[in-house]
Amino acid sequence: MDAANWLNLNLVALGTTAIAAISLGIAVYQRMPDRVWNRLFAIHATGGGLWTFTNYMIMSADDAATAGIWLRLSHPVVAMLICTCVDFAWVFPERIEYANTKRRMILYAIGLIAGTVGFAPNLYYSIEIGQGIVNVEYGWPLIPFGVFVLGTLGYADFVLLRKAIRLEGVQRVQVIWVLLGLLGTHLVGSLTIIIIPLVWGTTALSGWGTAGYIITLIGMGYAIAKHRLMRPEVALRRVASAMLSTALVLFVGIGALETIRPLLVAGDVPLRLAYVAAGLLMGMLIVLLHERVTGFLRRTLSKGADADTVQAETSSHILRTLDADQLLRYLGRALAEALEPTEVAVYTGDPSQDQLIPRAWVNGERHGEAEWDRPRPIDMGNQILVLAAREGTVITRDHVFRFASLDEAKRLALLMDELNAQIVAPMIWEDRLVGVLTLGPKRSGDMYTEEDLRFVAHMALQSSLALRNAELYAQTASLKDFNERILRQMDNAVVVTDADERIVVFNRAAERLFGTPAAEALGQSIEVLPEGIATCIRASLGSGRILSSRHFEMERGAETIPLACSTSPLADDRGGPQGAVAVISDLTLIQELARERQEAERLSLIRVISAGMAHEIRNPLVAIRTFAELAPKRLDDPEFRSNFLTVAQQEIRRIDKLVGDLLTLSKPADAVVESVNVNQVCGDVVRAVAGMAEAKGIDVSLSTTDAEPHATGDGSRLHQALLNIVSNAIAAEPRDGRVSIATETEGEEGAARIVRVRVHNPGSYIPPEQTDEIFRPFVSKKSSGTGLGLAICQTIIEEHNGRVKVHSSPDEGTEFSMELPLTSTAKPMRTVGDW
Repeated sequence: MDAANWLNLNLVALGTTAIAAISLGIAVYQRMPDRVWNRLFAIHATGGGLWTFTNYMIMSADDAATAGIWLRLSHPVVAMLICTCVDFAWVFPERIEYANTKRRMILYAIGLIAGTVGFAPNLYYSIEIGQGIVNVEYGWPLIPFGVFVLGTLGYADFVLLRKAIRLEGVQRVQVIWVLLGLLGTHLVGSLTIIIIPLVWGTTALSGWGTAGYIITLIGMGYAIAKHRLMRPEVALRRVASAMLSTALVLFVGIGALETIRPLLVAGDVPLRLAYVAAGLLMGMLIVLLHERVTGFLRRTLSKGADADTVQAETSSHILRTLDADQLLRYLGRALAEALEPTEVAVYTGDPSQDQLIPRAWVNGERHGEAEWDRPRPIDMGNQILVLAAREGTVITRDHVFRFASLDEAKRLALLMDELNAQIVAPMIWEDRLVGVLTLGPKRSGDMYTEEDLRFVAHMALQSSLALRNAELYAQTASLKDFNERILRQMDNAVVVTDADERIVVFNRAAERLFGTPAAEALGQSIEVLPEGIATCIRASLGSGRILSSRHFEMERGAETIPLACSTSPLADDRGGPQGAVAVISDLTLIQELARERQEAERLSLIRVISAGMAHEIRNPLVAIRTFAELAPKRLDDPEFRSNFLTVAQQEIRRIDKLVGDLLTLSKPADAVVESVNVNQVCGDVVRAVAGMAEAKGIDVSLSTTDAEPHATGDGSRLHQALLNIVSNAIAAEPRDGRVSIATETEGEEGAARIVRVRVHNPGSYIPPEQTDEIFRPFVSKKSSGTGLGLAICQTIIEEHNGRVKVHSSPDEGTEFSMELPLTSTAKPMRTVGDW
């Protein structure tokens, strides 16, 4: 190659390198401007671009004087370039702050001193430009400058080499990539710029040495800015695979072409077309063969089992495991065996606390799970968990350290160090963080590869699904066990059938009630059940309705058992019939208790009535007896005889009224069924109490509905009931008070409607503990009353299928309300025979 061609190639190499160096520096700086590595690299790459530019100007100079000026300027640029390289080696990759200020000042002071060589008068003796080549005859100052360059670059290599031995994981791989770039550049640059000019006295190849500096910049930029680094051995393996595949295909392809070439010529086949077709075919073969060779080399050189096989086996085992604790322990062991970290921990959420608690942990050094190795719980507010949940992907300490903002990187790296975690993988289900996997650094000191991180991410995803399945299975099993315990412990018999009337559930109470073991009843038709129960189940299945409390009797041996059966249909998700459930209750004990309660209430009522009657009858008899005892002595006294007759008649009438009230309370009158205008009854009562109210100055008001409500029953007895309540209200109201009576209807047309009569007086109050007692016989706060009025009122209203309620408060007074069914919905009045 002639000199002109050498010059052109040198200039192209230098120009391209200068532009590439500055562009690469800007790109890496913009990736993370707050990182000291990115700043130093940007300065270093800019210096490299300037150095390359000065060499370009030297090579393109038209005269020796111009070349000399650029030659002298290149030496201080090189000195500062080398100083930034050493500064970079001090901090990269484990520090995010500059090195010690004093050290840096000494370093750059030495660089400035070395750079002054460029201004030494005897830096060079002569510069010859001819035939496209610039030859420089250097003087002795180049020797100390060369020593400075080789010494500082060697020192930088030494610092990085020590770090490559000491550091682990991604940081070690980062240093190795920088070392490889530096060593490549050192080799090319030292050979073409220093050794060849000193030994052979020519700088014809110096442009290529300067252009070779791009190797260092590429290595540095890749180590700083690449998101996921590739291990150098993996890159070497891929390069070897590509070269081997290409060599094999080219060797075979070219050999085949040479073999068939005479045939192509003889057949008048265009050789150019044949070569294009052969090139396309060989390209496809190279791609196919490259995949095969890469797989072969990966399997051959891999230290452990195939990652895809391990991932498939682990995923299959995890998804088959339904016990949550066993699943998590297996996951921890699988990750420990596949990736060989110093430790693995699996955390899941604790519903009772706002924490993730460790459920499984494996110490890689001891290959086991010991209680003293148990990690501490992690608060859900931990920023690492927040970041993992937000990103939804695997978080590595190296990634945080390299690409998070400076303040955030310091904080998050410290938090990950507290967890002793190199990797944090979130377990997310339905956009909710349910757990995390944490892995420490690899025991070998190697970095986690891209395949390793994908494996961890896949395991976290599979574990989230499997953990959810395990939780659902545990909940289902717990619910099933809970339901079975309920069925076993229920006193009521429970029978469940399917849509074909086959028994599928038969609990213990059903076994006891029907005397049939569950093993014999299950799978049988409902015909094996008593006829009444089978009829209820069949009716519920056919109608799809709930049938409540159907009562019937069942013969069991010599005894008759009263039963109550409630059935409910079961429907599937589409609403179709799926079966029915029947709950059967043995009413024997309930009926016995009801009889005992009724007997106790009857005896209690008899005692109350007896005591009341004794009290109420004794008082009149005492008055009559007193006059009878005085009669022998004072019978001749006309005034005595008159008083005696008056008192005797009054007390006899009192006893007669008491007996009448008791008869009314105990034996209702014969039913009189007629339509009763409730508004009219209220008006009659108001007129009846007018004199009583006027005597106390009580204002009695009546408010009725526009439509006259009619109830079915006995008007005179309803009049008596309402009269008792209104009279009590007037008696309880202070003088000059008021009593209001109002009627109202409630209910929709065509449905069950009622008429309500409300009697309110604001001046009285009944404590809550007495509201139930006032309807009992002989309970009264009036000194002259018998205490039978409200009891009679309640009896009459209940005869008419109604009810009486009372509401009282200190602020609002007391209100009695009588509710009666209207004529359109009223049931027939109960007669004497119904009692």
